[in-house]
Amino acid sequence: MSEQRSSLELNEEPARRVRLLVAYDGSAFSGFAKNLDVVTVAGELERHIAKVARHPVTITGAGRTDKGVHAWGQVVTFDTWSDRIEPQRLARSINSVLGPQIAVRDASLVPLDFDARFSATWRRYRYTILRSAAPNPFLANTAWHLDEPLDLDAMRAASERFLGSHDFSSFCRRPPAAPGRPERSLERTVTELVWRELPDEVLQMQITAKAFCHQMVRSITGTIVDVGRGRFSPEDIDAVFAARDRNAGGRLAPPHGLCLHEVGYESTSTFATR
Repeated sequence: MSEQRSSLELNEEPARRVRLLVAYDGSAFSGFAKNLDVVTVAGELERHIAKVARHPVTITGAGRTDKGVHAWGQVVTFDTWSDRIEPQRLARSINSVLGPQIAVRDASLVPLDFDARFSATWRRYRYTILRSAAPNPFLANTAWHLDEPLDLDAMRAASERFLGSHDFSSFCRRPPAAPGRPERSLERTVTELVWRELPDEVLQMQITAKAFCHQMVRSITGTIVDVGRGRFSPEDIDAVFAARDRNAGGRLAPPHGLCLHEVGYESTSTFATR
């Protein structure tokens, strides 16, 4: 049973679960997760929804994006017992108050056993790089500008070595161990990692896995870019994996090029469009 459901069990009115498909520009926020000391996406959503529902709400998100990271297909859920919450009207209300930095692209009621985080079967991120001599002010907040040549063939060869199940200790920020508990596994399974050349000197990486560990996508991106710069060869990636040490990998790509693009679920709808 999810935390959302248990938080409402003592209320006499039946709970309803609302799902929102949310896009946001992460530039203005200190990440997704609620933090009372800073402005976050979840905090802003909870504050506005609580005003409409006239009771506190707790948001659950499919992914906890870091400060500066964007989303096009973030899925969030919350529980309510208020009859004031009608999903489409709520979406319009959020968009009028929090837009354009936060936008609800779709809203609906879902079963109480649907959980935005734990029901997800895969997550897809995209990382955007601008390869040009001069920066583009219109992409400054959403693309990593690199004014140096990159060997895309080598980058694609390196990318193949990330596919499948691996211990990603060399590509993740390891969470602190809880007292008396075993260290968390950083084994993950990457099912897709491709690079696309787009118009206007834009290069975009797309990566899909059921789950990612902290800073995994940015670490992978930075390391593959270092392959493109000639710092590593594609074959060196195997040694980086074997080291199980974050210092063995490449640079950490900046957050602003990263976007949570899509989240998949067992149902036919993924709640996001490409």
